[in-house]
Amino acid sequence: MTGVFAPLSESMLADPHAVYARLRAEDPVHRHDQLGAWVLTRHDDCARVLKDTDSFGSDPRALGKPIPDTVLSIQTLDPPEHTAIRHLFLDAVRRREVTGWADGVRRVARELLLAEPDGPVDFATGIAEPLALQAVCDLYGVPVPGDHEQLRIASRTLVLGMDSGLDPTRRGPSLAARDTLNAMIDRWRAEARPDGVLARVPARDRVLRNSLRAVFDAGYSTTANLLGNAVEWLLAHGMRTGAELSALDGRAVEELVRLTGPVQVVSRHCKTDVTLRGKLLRRGDVVITVLAAANRDPEVFPDPDEACFTRSPNPHLGLGRGTHSCFGGHLGKHVLLALLEAFADVGVIAPAGAPVRRPTGTQRGLDHLPVHLARCSGGETQ
Repeated sequence: MTGVFAPLSESMLADPHAVYARLRAEDPVHRHDQLGAWVLTRHDDCARVLKDTDSFGSDPRALGKPIPDTVLSIQTLDPPEHTAIRHLFLDAVRRREVTGWADGVRRVARELLLAEPDGPVDFATGIAEPLALQAVCDLYGVPVPGDHEQLRIASRTLVLGMDSGLDPTRRGPSLAARDTLNAMIDRWRAEARPDGVLARVPARDRVLRNSLRAVFDAGYSTTANLLGNAVEWLLAHGMRTGAELSALDGRAVEELVRLTGPVQVVSRHCKTDVTLRGKLLRRGDVVITVLAAANRDPEVFPDPDEACFTRSPNPHLGLGRGTHSCFGGHLGKHVLLALLEAFADVGVIAPAGAPVRRPTGTQRGLDHLPVHLARCSGGETQ
């Protein structure tokens, strides 16, 4: 099985699920020599690792391993340090008036679709990314920044750096991009509304400052990638009218997260020796949980490669599980649902060229998604 798991290869960038299925069936606890890590692909193993913070951790400092200051954030801490910061963010999000926020997201989704002329449009850069950016800026209580292209480039560079274990040349630029985003968020604080997350979470130390960046970028890049992935999947599977798309509900959104969720993998390290499926994982070993593989485990999901928009229960791991589960995941699902509802103003949406897949394995997304839009006018498609 050596060399099977190659997330940056052309074949896996195009479609990783054949590899995930093979590993699930033949080698669910797979040793990857280049990464020096164990790759897990079954739902029960992945869920166990994510929930068991006594045996599997996120903070390498617990093993005496250094971590760059700019990386240390809510995403890399273990309880109890993680718990205190998570509660701080959760409280800030809960105190934001979510109904008004959701109404604003629906309005922006409709405006973005109506603003595009009939004909070809890049859905990824013209609709998905602006909608995700507007949603997270409104949550943070800041206006959409005038230097949004700089933000977009820095965010993309950071996401590319998530695969630095496979391509070490990406690490330096990714660390620099974190500093760029930190500086941008620092500048926004002066004009932040008092009801937003940025005003409610102080940047009193490096960890909180980095956490504000990490949460913001997760809300922006992950949501934008979810929107693009979901629309690409829907179009590829024949759903090309506004009426079909706008009829999808919250259960369909959950299924789209299961099938097309951008977060492919999450890493942990063993805090103690652990045995998984007869294999000994030593303290200090890195464990890669492949959430996208777990989400198509036939032991958990009947007909796992098919969409069932009434699937219940749907215990997917697209938003993680346990202590580090995505606390803003319900907001990202709101954005996708708002976009689907906004398609009621579109008669037809169809592919207008080949999608351009972003060269990333950890967070799957699109750089470009050419589509053709045709408006509704008086109930008729133009």
